[in-house]
Amino acid sequence: MFSNLLWGYVVRSLPTLSGVPGYSLATLAVLLVSGTVIGFALLRLSVSRAVCVAVLVFVFTRPILFPQFTVNAGMLMVAAILLLRVYARDRSVGLLGVACMLAFTSYLIRSQEFLFVCAAGLPFLPVGQLLRDRRAQIGAGALACAVLASGIVDYQAYKAPEWRDYNALNHVRGLITDFGAAEPIRAQPEVLAKHGFSLNDITLVEHWFFVDPKVANPAVLEAMVSESGGSPVQEHKFANAVLGLKTLAHPALWLLALVAFAVSAASAKRSTLAAWAIFLLGIAVVGYFGRPGILHVYIPVLALLALAPLAGIRWSLRSTFALAAAIGLAAAVNMFNVVGESKSFAKADAQTRERVSGVDGHPVVVWGASFPFEAMYPVLGVSDQAMKYRLYGLGVSTLAPFAFARSESLAGRDMIERLRSAEGVPMFANSILVKQLATYCTEHFNGLLEVLSAPAAGMIAPSWYRCQRS
Repeated sequence: MFSNLLWGYVVRSLPTLSGVPGYSLATLAVLLVSGTVIGFALLRLSVSRAVCVAVLVFVFTRPILFPQFTVNAGMLMVAAILLLRVYARDRSVGLLGVACMLAFTSYLIRSQEFLFVCAAGLPFLPVGQLLRDRRAQIGAGALACAVLASGIVDYQAYKAPEWRDYNALNHVRGLITDFGAAEPIRAQPEVLAKHGFSLNDITLVEHWFFVDPKVANPAVLEAMVSESGGSPVQEHKFANAVLGLKTLAHPALWLLALVAFAVSAASAKRSTLAAWAIFLLGIAVVGYFGRPGILHVYIPVLALLALAPLAGIRWSLRSTFALAAAIGLAAAVNMFNVVGESKSFAKADAQTRERVSGVDGHPVVVWGASFPFEAMYPVLGVSDQAMKYRLYGLGVSTLAPFAFARSESLAGRDMIERLRSAEGVPMFANSILVKQLATYCTEHFNGLLEVLSAPAAGMIAPSWYRCQRS
């Protein structure tokens, strides 16, 4: 759902090799291709080998050790932009074709990141020259047609009847879960009362509880969003914009941001300043509308800002040596931090996997960040047993036709029915969500939420709950 349907077909067509799933193979292949192309482009743009090696190690350490599909999409677009700069100088049709393919793949993986990196990268391109170039015009036209065609295919796929319930809810769901629309609704009890909602009901929707159609009712939610004003108060919007900018000081970003700023300052070009302005404006705007501090969105653009200015600086031998040493030092510090972080996570994940129990053989509800997905499903080394888990997820895909939750619901085994049954339902959820579920049980079924069983101390296992009529 977050990637284009065509990318899904590509990934699903890949076989499992030596226990490595096709999705993991695609993830690693994207990183390999983007790193190789970026290195090639930098060398062709007269960046010294020492600087090239240092900056590649610096930029790619975190994406390799902590792969994430949005970052992958962004790095492909970074590679495409740098390759277009090489094309503008060398006028090789092959390089133009590869750049267009990289850009298209970036779009398929994560269209929003493709657009963000593309916008920030435009100032680095000789746009006027490319617009006058006949082959570049053809390449841009082909890319636009491919993007349009794949977008239409993706759009039409979501118009199938089995996506009806998902589509009906998804727009208002995004406003509530992602952009803070629940806040003004809670502040106006009369709006809730008018539509027969309680404070707990709207909080449940905000926390991804879409299994009860009476609560996750698109028409009612749309009406409440409209009547309440639909967005957080102005002060909160500005606070979110500032929060997004402050995220550049996050431990995972600050060194990359510092190197990008230093390299950009050394280039002292208006194009670099324009790219920074677009980047910072994008962060602030996205934060203003309710999505601040998304690290994986920022990493590729910061990488671009650290890479692209290098090609526009003419260094003396001594300055080149100093630059390579400085970036090499930053790469060493970054590698020490990221590798240490990776080892800590790997150790913790291994311990977590040993503590997981009670998931085999039956559907288990997963609500919130209560199940260790990253530990159980690493890019490399996922167990066959974990691939057989039947996880009933409460989240953005709950109503999607491919979701296990959806198939269980259509088969008459939805979470609410099981919650009210004598056996109850096994569920991973934190205490706050359980309290909300208890209130839901009381308000909607005049019942009491019983805890039938809880995991032993130190174990990661579902608790069993039942909504018993009082």
